[in-house]
Amino acid sequence: MSTAIRALFIAAIFGISVHANAAKDPAMAADAQAVNAACQAEAATAGCGQEVVGKGLLKCMGNYRKAHKDFKFSDGCRDAVKHLSLDRKAAK
Repeated sequence: MSTAIRALFIAAIFGISVHANAAKDPAMAADAQAVNAACQAEAATAGCGQEVVGKGLLKCMGNYRKAHKDFKFSDGCRDAVKHLSLDRKAAK
């Protein structure tokens, strides 16, 4: 399992709460927007189109991925999630 997909699963399991941190850190808000934009097609496929980072998007897509083993995330989506995850770790 690639690092980016692993990061997505971890984020989905623990439910990244970016919304609260975004008000404090503009970089986190930019990361959340990047994930929302980069993962738009995946979110639509997974039936998570109305969700956003910090409000269930990653959890929704992770649950869909678990149920549909053939579901693949685009490189852009994986990279955006990985970047968000790394920035969150650095902020702690």
